[in-house]
Amino acid sequence: MAFLFYAALVITAIFILIFHFIPLYGQTHIMVYIGVCSLVGSITVMSVKALGIVIKLTLSGMNQLIYPQTWAFTLVVIVCVLTQMNYLNKALDTFNTAVVSPIYYVMFTTFTIVASVIMFKVSFVT
Repeated sequence: MAFLFYAALVITAIFILIFHFIPLYGQTHIMVYIGVCSLVGSITVMSVKALGIVIKLTLSGMNQLIYPQTWAFTLVVIVCVLTQMNYLNKALDTFNTAVVSPIYYVMFTTFTIVASVIMFKVSFVT
């Protein structure tokens, strides 16, 4: 349930960034494009993890291709990868690569760690 809330929050933030902030600030603020790429990237990593499990189960004899969830995760991965490529290319066209790359790396890694912690319910308190 926590991950679904995280995913809904991320999707809402992505749409707000794309439709409100990119037209206003996309050409002057690097964090707008990088924010979209990083947020989408955290969803991409979790979806690819799900597809990895699907492939593993299918190869072990339990066909997962008959389930709609398999195709939903496949569609999510395709849409997310295309979205990341689009906005990362826009960021690289607009700003210096030496600035875009480290910011994207840090934000992508941070959001992916947050998504992983929520998805796998890692507890830091013992």
